[in-house]
Amino acid sequence: SHSTLVLAIGKMIDLTNTERFLETPSGRILFPAYVPVTTFGDRYPLDKLIQPYLPRLATAVMVSLHYAKQMKQRPRLPMLIDSGGFAALFEGSVIHEENNLGVLETNLNGQQQRLSALEVLEFQEENADVAFTLDFPIPPGTEAYEAHRRRDLSMANAIWAIENRRRKEMRLYACIQAWDESSAAKCAAELAKKPFDGFAIGGLVPRARSKELIESIVSAVLTEIDGRPLHVFGLGKPETTQTLFSMGVDSVDSSSYVKLAADGKSWRHPNLQLSDPSTPELLHLAIANLATACSTTLALPVRSRIQGPF
Repeated sequence: SHSTLVLAIGKMIDLTNTERFLETPSGRILFPAYVPVTTFGDRYPLDKLIQPYLPRLATAVMVSLHYAKQMKQRPRLPMLIDSGGFAALFEGSVIHEENNLGVLETNLNGQQQRLSALEVLEFQEENADVAFTLDFPIPPGTEAYEAHRRRDLSMANAIWAIENRRRKEMRLYACIQAWDESSAAKCAAELAKKPFDGFAIGGLVPRARSKELIESIVSAVLTEIDGRPLHVFGLGKPETTQTLFSMGVDSVDSSSYVKLAADGKSWRHPNLQLSDPSTPELLHLAIANLATACSTTLALPVRSRIQGPF
């Protein structure tokens, strides 16, 4: 029944409590949620330093498939795992069609890698609380034929995943790739016919300078998805997230908080620029940036513990 579906996806709106959330195997994700991106492995050592603080600051964490495969210890909060499809933007990457589905072949650090909807889903079902279907970004300026091909293969992969998933308690989001309001509406309307737990819009970062375009795409998707959760990939500036949340977006993910810290910069004090910051200063900056970004979901006692000169 409809009420059962609403309960299952955690989109509960109580008459006495309008709090929105998503139930996952590792706990409840409160909306609106700023989801910090983190990595595993040795490429970004600052991420490893920040990770013990994430459960105090965030309601969930996002890890890309590539880095999730290097994970040795699972985070102590709900984990979102994307498909790694953004690698389609890397030089030398090729998107093939096999059995009406999209397959991505990449060359990372001299190693040939292959991503299919099956391989992505199998890994996510072993590790993710929330998973995102294998999609292929459509950069601005992509020729019309290729743009339609990428969108349609992303849709085909999403529909295949929802029809073949086995671990029902894992929340599965369908990824939407579009280049304008019309293409977003068409994609969302088609995917909304399936029982996805939520939806996610990709490909907006290179379009972020056009606020009107971003808002038109988001609005088009919200109109089609029947109140189910909506996530936006990669748009992490606090002022941008506030606009998205006010429109009805439930969650965003970003690594901006740590990238800014690595440059010695603070969201709270835009004019601050630390030259040659020490490791403790970098960590402090990253924590303060994340606290600023998460202000909509942080409890006051948690916020007060992270106050500091940055």
